[in-house]
Amino acid sequence: MPPVSRVISRGWPVVLEMSETLPGPPEVVWRLITDWEHQGDWMLEASHFVVLSEAREGVGVEAEATVKIAGISTRDKVRVTAWEPQKRLGIAHEGWVSGSGDLYLTPLGGGRTHLYWREELFPPLGVAGALGITAFKPVMYRIFKRDLKVLAGLVRAAAHSA
Repeated sequence: MPPVSRVISRGWPVVLEMSETLPGPPEVVWRLITDWEHQGDWMLEASHFVVLSEAREGVGVEAEATVKIAGISTRDKVRVTAWEPQKRLGIAHEGWVSGSGDLYLTPLGGGRTHLYWREELFPPLGVAGALGITAFKPVMYRIFKRDLKVLAGLVRAAAHSA
């Protein structure tokens, strides 16, 4: 349960958890999920990615993108908070919606990777924002599951061309 001060100021969090078995090894998946300017190739709701920091790898990398979900478009910034190549990528959402995202990669053998993706999102506008984002949760879940299917196709293509 989040601290009471966080719930009052930013609303109740919405947590989304998705996973997918990807048809390629962790190094291929890692390369795709950390190719900042091309994340829109698999995160179809996001576009116009720009790296803001000098660093392109590691904790502290900052990037910005336009995100459009259910007709609402925002320009959002993220900062890398965890960087364990081929194992874990953690980000902090520092835009209109705040929170965190974590992607965990687990090799499965046979050239496959299990990806577990968790988002904890805090909307603006307190309780009103929490009610709004809660209503959007099923839509966001479907969008993120679609993203993982698109990522699987990119992983398959990249693994076969390697």
